[in-house]
Amino acid sequence: MTATGVEPMKTLDPAYVSSVVRALLIEADRDILVEDGPRRDLVRIPVDAAAAVDGLLPIFLVAGEAIWRDVTGRGFELTLERDLGALMSWRVDAIRAEAFSAVLLSVMEAIATVAGREGVMVLDLARVFDEATARIEARAALR
Repeated sequence: MTATGVEPMKTLDPAYVSSVVRALLIEADRDILVEDGPRRDLVRIPVDAAAAVDGLLPIFLVAGEAIWRDVTGRGFELTLERDLGALMSWRVDAIRAEAFSAVLLSVMEAIATVAGREGVMVLDLARVFDEATARIEARAALR
């Protein structure tokens, strides 16, 4: 703990975060779904691809970071790299956070928020990000 009462940021291993998110997705036993194309077909994404640093993990982390920032007033640091070979064209390069639990809990909340009858609706994570960001901006405007 620092003099300001805030824990210093720790560097987390993206591969380790990926492996824990993979285990959580397996345990949840829910389909990971992405809407594809104008017909809005639901495409099932394998758990390994969903949790991969070059799979859907960047999307889970960005939504989770917005939730954590909304709740605590502080986010965690993500470094994403453009990677045209990645599933969604982004790869997680680095994660820095006060604690591993902050990252994991916020990602779990993001996933739970978009889990429905059919499964985890990945593209709805954009809504999670937008809503958390709107709440943050609304509080800032009141100051």
